[in-house]
Amino acid sequence: MGITVKGLRIGHEGYENGVHGFFSGPNSVGGVSVKGSFVNNSDKTIKYISIRFQPFNSVGDAVGCSIKNVSDFGLRCTGPIVPNATYSFYGENMWYNPSISFVKVTRADIQYMDGTEETIQGSNIPVIAGGGGGCYVATAVYGSYDCPQVWTLRRYRDYTLSETWYGRAFIRIYYAVSPTLVKWFGKCVWFKNLWKPKLDKMVESLNRNGVADTPYKDRNW
Repeated sequence: MGITVKGLRIGHEGYENGVHGFFSGPNSVGGVSVKGSFVNNSDKTIKYISIRFQPFNSVGDAVGCSIKNVSDFGLRCTGPIVPNATYSFYGENMWYNPSISFVKVTRADIQYMDGTEETIQGSNIPVIAGGGGGCYVATAVYGSYDCPQVWTLRRYRDYTLSETWYGRAFIRIYYAVSPTLVKWFGKCVWFKNLWKPKLDKMVESLNRNGVADTPYKDRNW
């Protein structure tokens, strides 16, 4: 039941070097937009859905909009969105605050075509990064692909694990198995409770050994 959010990104639309696209970071006046998609995992057709997001700064503190005086903010999408369908969303300049580094999904309010309604808390909504390099388990545990813990793990993957043959073998096995695990169990409380202490301990160790937890863009291969 519920939804899975995929490819969640924050940034702004604009031009860089004459090319139009969606780029990371706020725009020139501090506006931060949200872009991504979600999959309808239920067996019912969605009529309306409101997905709410909470922004955070680079050290993990919740922040808000310096102009609209809001923090938790939502997007409303209109269906019909049939079972297993993917729906793309885009919220332009949802906040004005240049300190925003990542966002988490806090809640989804869904109204189905049959008249029933459902509210899903963010902790029960899997968030899976787009592309082939997403840290699937860590993203499911921490609720965002862009947060200090996942930035640490992505750096470790790109600049430590990938430098050895056995590290590269682990990465290949991980990306062959983890998407399916997260799809099946990513929103289960027991799954997050199983992995979070292990990941917390690993992240703390990496940070102590100099792996930064600041905003990070995946290495190009």
